Amino acid sequence: MTGERRKIIAVDDNPENLSALKNTLKNIYEIYPSPSALKMFDILQHIRPDLILLDVEMPEMDGYEAARKLQSSAKYKPIPFMFLTSRDDINSEIEGLGLGAIDYIHKPFVAPLLLQRIKTYLTLVDFQKIEIISVATATAMNHIREGFVLVDGDNNYLASNPVMAKMLPGITKLSKGDSIFYVDGWPEELNTIENGSVEFSVTGENTRYFRAGINPVSIGNKTFIAKIFLFTDITDNVNVLIEPEKADYTDALTGLYNKKYFTELADVEIKRAIRINLSIFIAMLGIDSFKIINDIYGHTAGDMVLKAAADTIRQTFRSNDLVGRYGGEAFVLLLAVKNETEISVLTERIRENIDHMVTSYEGEEIKVSCSIGAAKYIETDTLKTAIQKANEALLSAKDQGLNQIKFYDAGGIS
Repeated sequence: MTGERRKIIAVDDNPENLSALKNTLKNIYEIYPSPSALKMFDILQHIRPDLILLDVEMPEMDGYEAARKLQSSAKYKPIPFMFLTSRDDINSEIEGLGLGAIDYIHKPFVAPLLLQRIKTYLTLVDFQKIEIISVATATAMNHIREGFVLVDGDNNYLASNPVMAKMLPGITKLSKGDSIFYVDGWPEELNTIENGSVEFSVTGENTRYFRAGINPVSIGNKTFIAKIFLFTDITDNVNVLIEPEKADYTDALTGLYNKKYFTELADVEIKRAIRINLSIFIAMLGIDSFKIINDIYGHTAGDMVLKAAADTIRQTFRSNDLVGRYGGEAFVLLLAVKNETEISVLTERIRENIDHMVTSYEGEEIKVSCSIGAAKYIETDTLKTAIQKANEALLSAKDQGLNQIKFYDAGGIS
């Protein structure tokens, strides 16, 4: 299984038989010839064989006596042995198998048959070991506190444990062989590294923080065949650190990042997205006719609408998106995507969700819409210029009828 040759001790007091055994087996197995059972026990002090081929009729200690000694020792009992003997009567064979032998082969042996019977037994042992390891691994994974994911060398899903399903519920939708990258919330940082760890967050009703460790699996330290991901929930640890500082970086009304902190995070996120070859878009979102809401229902109702809009945006965007309150009724978003079709889908989903949003205030149901302007971040941009372009697109969307999305590009706003 690992490329190492299996070890076999061949025991026979006849030098010609011993030589024939050695010549038959030496090209496939690592052979340790022994002229007697007593010598065999000396060899066992230094190696642990995968199999013993044991003659029966030998001086000093015959094969049956050697078998009894093997079976009576806790150290040697697990070592399998076959009898290889000139005795061919049925009673001798029954006695030999009764002593624990896995096979009883008659001399003179037929080399291809002997090799096949040895191979069949050792293959069976391999399958049994694999099955035991598989069952034991599954049992262990179901009881550890970490989330466990196993993928093959091409990042295709093989297995995960129940803890992982709680951390990233989308993993339960995968079938064996599906790309792990299809999982909603899967951190894109894990797509490009083969070893190490990353920290990331998943935003939903409550933000959760995780550390993911990546461990490659290889055969003989050479052939890479799989990867194991271990996920640890570090939310409690992170919250202990960030709660006292939360007021410094969040907007008090909506709980989103404030403008200052959004800007700091955006600079980091832009560098990360560029490093993993994602396109970056800045989007400005404004609640339509927000002044009218304040005038009709009052500022308390207006604040409730902003909170509801913030919650809707938070629930709509993905774990690696950034959103902050830019000021007044305006929100700013940074979206890292694979292509421009994806940005259209994301912004349209946000627009639709806010269009379906209802805020209840003193028996009244307040419905609002939003307009969105988006601009692709290009090489010559700074965050400031990208926000300015997105804001121009937002103003165009409001001027041309509200409740729509406009994109800024070099040819103008579309």
